[in-house]
This record gives sequence, structure tokens and C-alpha cells, in this order.
Amino acid sequence: MAMTTSKYIYRHDYQPLPGGIYVAPFPYSFYYGWDDEVSTEFCLKQLETLLHGQINAEEVAALVIEPVLGEGGYVPAPAGFLKELREICSKNDILLVLDEVQSGFGRTGKIFAFEHAEIEPDIIAMAKGLGSGLPISGIGASHKLMAKWKPGSHGGTYGGGSAVAAAAALATIDILLEEKLVENAAERGRQLQGLLKELQGEYPVIGDVRGLGLMRATEFTSDGKPDKETAKSVQKACLERNLLLLTCGTFENVIRWIPPLIVTEEQVKEAVSVFQEALAEVVNRER
Repeated sequence: MAMTTSKYIYRHDYQPLPGGIYVAPFPYSFYYGWDDEVSTEFCLKQLETLLHGQINAEEVAALVIEPVLGEGGYVPAPAGFLKELREICSKNDILLVLDEVQSGFGRTGKIFAFEHAEIEPDIIAMAKGLGSGLPISGIGASHKLMAKWKPGSHGGTYGGGSAVAAAAALATIDILLEEKLVENAAERGRQLQGLLKELQGEYPVIGDVRGLGLMRATEFTSDGKPDKETAKSVQKACLERNLLLLTCGTFENVIRWIPPLIVTEEQVKEAVSVFQEALAEVVNRER
């Protein structure tokens, strides 16, 4: 948790945290009120300043980023931003580490979210969708990079992993590919985005609809400010109608949509219909 900046609660009462970690701005275009091009330019300038003002690039071992913010609000990093990070890392001999714990294994309509930007990271961190519910996580890197580990230098009591979880991971990957669930996530994601965009036009309290594949977000705002109260109220009203949704974001004003990759066209329609009923109830009550 030493690196997380999505919410203070993950760091609360854990100080002092490990040093040597520097945080640069993420191109959260909607929050800044800019388009992706402007927010990308701004964040790259801030990163450049950090590499000149706080630490030299020669001292940086790795740059770690979620290609789609998870707890931070389901915010996809613009493809152009990720491409520039790849260039910066390659130029300065810095490892580019992508956290695909939430976005990996078909969730965004690609096996991994970084594929949308057509880049290649040095290291990938993965978990969650890898095991279809069984506890498993892992890292992926090139053989050349992994060969730098000296035998016995990295391990632990459970370092060997679970054979059962590993079998589940292999089966999960087979099913993702054989049943074309990645393609389904892309198609159903486009459907979900379109339906939520229609609701945004009817309900201005939805400030933004965004995401990739079946990793979508509806961000609630009021007078240009984060609206946690409405987001939580809509979430509760949905739960009362048997639709389970979660919130996220630094200000807890984002409702995230993460249906299973097997979701059907009719199920997406039904879920958005329930969401619309809940939204109408909350908005009318607040007027």
C-alpha cells in the first residue's frame, strides 16, 4: 500500500511508509476539465519536472502505473500517454511496470489493457481475473529480465504457489480464449457505454461515462464537484432492486460497472434499466 494514492484510508495509521517512492499526476481528463491531449501534455511535463527536481532518471528503477485506474475511479490512461511513458522508460533504462490486477484477463476487451495502447511493458502484475475467484497472483516479464534473479534470492513459505489455483488459472485462460469472452467483453462494453451515455444526456448528475470493455464508470458530480451522496444513494437504490454495484474513486463518487465476462446483451439492458429506475428515484427525491 506504500504506493497507492486512490484513498488515504489505505495508508492511514501505517506511517512511516517505505521511502524512495515518488508520485506523478495521472491524466484524469474529466477531473481536470481537459481533453486527453491537454491532460497528457500536462502530466508528461509534471513527470519531466519530477525527474529533474526530485530525483534523477538514473536513480529510478521502475515506473509503475495502472493502465486503467481501479480504486482511483476506473479512469483509462490515454493511449498517447502510455506510449510516451514507454519512450521515457526505454530512453532512460527504467523498467515500465503495469499493474493489471483489475484490468487484466479480458476485462477491458483485450487480454491486457496495455494492448489498447499498442505498447509492451517490461513487467506485468496480475491477479483477480486470473483465477476466476481462486486466490492467485503473479508477475510476468521477459526471460532475460527474470534470469537476473539469483536462485534462492526471492521466495517465501508459499512461494511455490498452489497447484489448485494454478490449475484454475490455466482453465480460466483456456475458457477466455475458447469461448471468446474477451470479444464478448468488448462488444457488451460498447453496448453498456452507449446505454449509459443515453442516461447521461437525461440526467446531468452523471458527469462522465468512461471505460474500456466491461470496466466502465459513471461519475457523479454536482455544480462541477464530486457528488458522493448521490452515487451512494443510487448504489443503495440499485441494491434494493437486486443490482449489485460498487463505488470507487478518491471522492467515492464513481459507480463502477464490472459485470462478468459472460454477460449477455439482454442482461446488460436489464441492468441499465434497473440503474435508470434507481437513478430516477434518487434524483426525484433530491429535488
